[in-house]
Amino acid sequence: MIILIYIAYYFFSILPIIITYRFRKYTISDYQYNKKLKWQRRIMLVFNYVASVVQIIIACELKRIVRSNQDYGPLLLSAFIFLIIYPFPISWLESPKEYLKKKKKKWK
Repeated sequence: MIILIYIAYYFFSILPIIITYRFRKYTISDYQYNKKLKWQRRIMLVFNYVASVVQIIIACELKRIVRSNQDYGPLLLSAFIFLIIYPFPISWLESPKEYLKKKKKKWK
């Protein structure tokens, strides 16, 4: 049972990071002209914030969790690692990159 809990925990912790990585390639203009993409971005943003709150709850309530079963001890380290990692995917969604035009070289 504990193995299934760990598998579910890591699956739902890593999944938002993997899905959000796809949104790094989009620019501000992509979001302006595509409503479906804009809604996907909003849903992923909410999903990332929910995953971050779950990590915070696990980090804060781990003493109570470990008292019930000592096998959940490594969750604290994992929760802190994910709390360090999650600001990056959230920043990819919060502030998409701007489209930069490449300057053409002038041939002499």
